[in-house]
Amino acid sequence: MSELEGALLREGLAAAEATTRAEIVARAHNYAPGAACPALGSEETCLLYTHRPRICRKYGIPLWHPERPHELKTCRLNFRGVADLDADLIVEPQAGWAADWIALREELALGPQDNRTIASWLAGDSDMSEG
Repeated sequence: MSELEGALLREGLAAAEATTRAEIVARAHNYAPGAACPALGSEETCLLYTHRPRICRKYGIPLWHPERPHELKTCRLNFRGVADLDADLIVEPQAGWAADWIALREELALGPQDNRTIASWLAGDSDMSEG
């Protein structure tokens, strides 16, 4: 997730009830790759829904990143029981969006993007960075 998404997610975390906030932060600190999102409650509903990131907003479409072309990321609640996806239908449009995003960041001289996992943003840890 980008720094903009991280800021939005942390805004939602700050607005959450104290016990909810503490539960999310504890899960974020204990997060391991492949585990459920720290923002998912006991009924697998997002506790920060109005502040959720792009991966959660895009109707479950797997996200592709040009710096990690071998990966497609998606919310684990989507595509349950799906055996195969046509990656070309997913990657091609996102490659264009990525190129536009990179060009815009360069035009605005924003520098390297601070991408982190959802857990990292929620835990407030910089050492959990993805790049």
